[in-house]
Amino acid sequence: MFWGGERLKVELGELITDFDFKRVDHASYRLRVGPEIYVSPTGEPDDPRNKPKTLLPEGQGFTIPAGQFGFVLTEERVTVPKEAIAFISIRAGYKFRGLVNVSGFHVDPNYEGRLIFSVFNAGPGPVHLSRGEPCFLIWYADLDRPSDVEKKLGFDSIPSDLTGPIAGGLQSFAGLLSKINENDKKLDNRISVVEKEQAVLKWALALAVGALLTLGLRECSFSRPSVAPAATTAPASSSP
Repeated sequence: MFWGGERLKVELGELITDFDFKRVDHASYRLRVGPEIYVSPTGEPDDPRNKPKTLLPEGQGFTIPAGQFGFVLTEERVTVPKEAIAFISIRAGYKFRGLVNVSGFHVDPNYEGRLIFSVFNAGPGPVHLSRGEPCFLIWYADLDRPSDVEKKLGFDSIPSDLTGPIAGGLQSFAGLLSKINENDKKLDNRISVVEKEQAVLKWALALAVGALLTLGLRECSFSRPSVAPAATTAPASSSP
């Protein structure tokens, strides 16, 4: 059975750090963007967003471009009792902008630590977030009996084995657009070079044809036989 809002207000003070009653959202609790994020490269070499993991001061903003992945560490440390399980998601307002949770949808019993949300921006434009923004949700539900599992420690930072597979760039919308633009630029340069070469060839051909015509006309004028002027005869005079 899922925990309702009143139970969350009673229980979460010991289960979630920096608990605030105002962040109880009906039967869920709002988790905030924490101190560290990582956004996959866009594929554009000069893009300032192509950075390694970023530590965020309070209120610092960042963007997840369209078609890119992001790892977001939560501000809160979460504890899930052995007799419970938790479920996680993104708030609807961010989903409508295209942000999708791809990190899984539950937190195991006997878990303790920060959470890492893996998100993908499937929307048409960048999604802007900032540290302290309450954009994630967590629900708690009871198990029929306590789970006999070892304590699972959460995260204090985003591990490099998560960022490694996407650090080289993705075949995403932004990456593909960058490659298309780069190929278009190369093609335009090649076309420009070919057009210049064709122009040079046309001028060279025109000069060659002009030179040949000039030589041909000169040869014709030199080889033409000269024509002697026709002799004129005086008319015979008539005798009286």
